[in-house]
Amino acid sequence: MKIRWNTLLNFLIMLAVLMTVAGFQTTFWFQVFGHVPAPMLWLNLIVYVILYRRPSQAITWIYAMGFVLLAFTAMPLKMMWFSLLILFLLVYGVKSRVFWSGSGYYTIMCTFSAVAYHVLFLLISWVLEKNMASFEIVDRLVQIVLTPSFAFPVYWILAKIDKLTQNEMLQESGGLEL
Repeated sequence: MKIRWNTLLNFLIMLAVLMTVAGFQTTFWFQVFGHVPAPMLWLNLIVYVILYRRPSQAITWIYAMGFVLLAFTAMPLKMMWFSLLILFLLVYGVKSRVFWSGSGYYTIMCTFSAVAYHVLFLLISWVLEKNMASFEIVDRLVQIVLTPSFAFPVYWILAKIDKLTQNEMLQESGGLEL
């Protein structure tokens, strides 16, 4: 098996970006904005991976990213991986039906993912845990609004990283051709 060094470099840079945005979200955001819930910037990164990587590569990267995110949360691993895997299935299902390249579509999918992630998290928590996660409607709504508002700069940064590492963005939907 031939190792594509640019793919490995891209993966390592993406992990570094993931740790940076997760660190920003968990520490710096609250120093500046107080008790306002932070946007889920890491979710924007995961949506980018789902949209612009092959499915097998995206699943592998998402599992690795979920493991890295455990350092920034008190969420159990089973909750993280289940919610990210189901989110992958949802986003990939939409992508296989409707897809166009660009930041507009990416922002729409970030909005869809923010809503879906919160619903999935509550449902999975209800099924898997003895003490279900609290509903906290205002905090969740603020996160749903703030997360896609950062989609344009995140898309621009990640597209530049792909260009820098000479990694081609997946430009087709991955759906079946008839």
